[in-house]
Amino acid sequence: MKGFINPRYPMSNRNMKLDSPRYKIKGEMSPFDERDNVHARYELEADTFEWESFYRQHPGWEKEDLKTKAFPGIGRVGNERDLPMLWSQREILHKLGSEAMVDGSVSDIKQEINPARAAEKIKGFARHLGADLVRIGPLNQAHVYTHVGKTVHCPEKERDSPISLSHKHAISLAVGSNVNLIKTGPVLSEIMEMMRVYTILAKASATLASYIRHLGYSARAHNLRNYLVLCIPIAIDAGIGELSRMGILISKEFGPCLKLATVTTDLPMDYDPPVDIGVEEFCEDCKICAESCPSGAIPHGDRVAVRGVEKWKIKPEACFRVWCETGTDCGVCISSCPWTKPGTLFHNLMKEIATRMGNSGLNLFQSGWKCRITPFGKNIKNCGNISSFHPEMVLFRNMETDRLWTL
Repeated sequence: MKGFINPRYPMSNRNMKLDSPRYKIKGEMSPFDERDNVHARYELEADTFEWESFYRQHPGWEKEDLKTKAFPGIGRVGNERDLPMLWSQREILHKLGSEAMVDGSVSDIKQEINPARAAEKIKGFARHLGADLVRIGPLNQAHVYTHVGKTVHCPEKERDSPISLSHKHAISLAVGSNVNLIKTGPVLSEIMEMMRVYTILAKASATLASYIRHLGYSARAHNLRNYLVLCIPIAIDAGIGELSRMGILISKEFGPCLKLATVTTDLPMDYDPPVDIGVEEFCEDCKICAESCPSGAIPHGDRVAVRGVEKWKIKPEACFRVWCETGTDCGVCISSCPWTKPGTLFHNLMKEIATRMGNSGLNLFQSGWKCRITPFGKNIKNCGNISSFHPEMVLFRNMETDRLWTL
C-alpha cells in the first residue's frame, strides 16, 4: 500500500495531535457580535426602533432579511398531531437555557484539585451526563460574543448589552446524532433529532457548570438557547475536530453529524491538544456539500480571511432562508458529507484512511465512500425552490420512525 500514499501526508509521519489549531490566522482575530447573527436579526420586528437602528448600520442586509421573514419560520413543519412532539422539546430547551440554569452562585468553599485530576473528573462526569465527546482547551476571547443579540428564548438578557466573560478555560461537549434521522431532512424527523441532541447537551452543560460552582469555581454553561461564546472554534481549539467547507465542525468519531455545547470556567484543568484528522485537505478536493446545498450557501472556491481567520465563508442569509422556508434546520449538507456515515467497520476504515493518507487513499475507494447520494435520492444541485422537495421520497427510513411520524 506504500505506493499509494500521498507523499504530502505519509502514514507514518502525520501527527494527529498538534501544538496549535490548524486554521491559519491572518492578522488579528476579532470577536463576533451576536446582533449580526441571522437568528438575532430574525428576532427583530419591522418598523420598530430596534429594527431601524440596526439596519441603519447594516443597510445591505435589510432587503434580504425581509424576504426571510416572509416565510413561516423554523418549527412549522408536520401535522397537528406530530408538531407537539417538537414543541415539547423546545419548551424544555427554553427552560434549560434560562440564566438561572446556565449560571449561578459559587460555593464559598473552594476544593483544591490537581489540574490533571480535575480534567479526569470533568470528562468522566460529562460522559455520565450524556456527552459522547469531551475535550478541554483555552478560552480565546476572540470566541466570546461582543454584545447580546438573541433574547427571545432568554428574556432575562437585554439586547445590545456588552458581554464580558473572564473565564480562562473551556470545556467542549459533543453529542452525536442519529445518522438515519438526519438523512431524512428537511422534514420533522430531522429537526426533532436535532432538538433531542441539543436537549442532552443543555442538561449536561448546565449540570456540569453547577458541579464546578459547587467545587468553588465560577462556571457558566452555553447551550442552544443561551450562548455567550462561539462553540465551534472553541471545540476546534480543544481538539474535538476541524473546521469544514460547510462551516461546521467535523470530528473523526461523528463527522459533522454532531452538536456542541460549552462550559466556560476558571477551574484549572489540563488541556487537550488540537487535532489534525485530514479535514482541511479532504474539503479542498471534496465539494459534495457545496454541490448538494439547496440554497447555494456553501462556497465552491478557496478559503478567505474572515475576522482574522482563513476559512471557507458560507452565506448565512441563504442558509437561514431555507430553514425558514422548510420549517427545519435542513441538514442536507450534513447528510451529504462523506464523513456522515454509520460506525461500521468499512466506514471506520475510510475515516482512518482519510485521516492518515488524505484524499490519495480515499480515491482508491471513491465509489464506496465519496459518493454523491443526496437525502432525496436525486440531484438537488441548483434547486431554486425548496417547496419542490418531496419528503415522501426520503430514504433511510426504518419501521420505528415510519410508525412515529404516521400516528
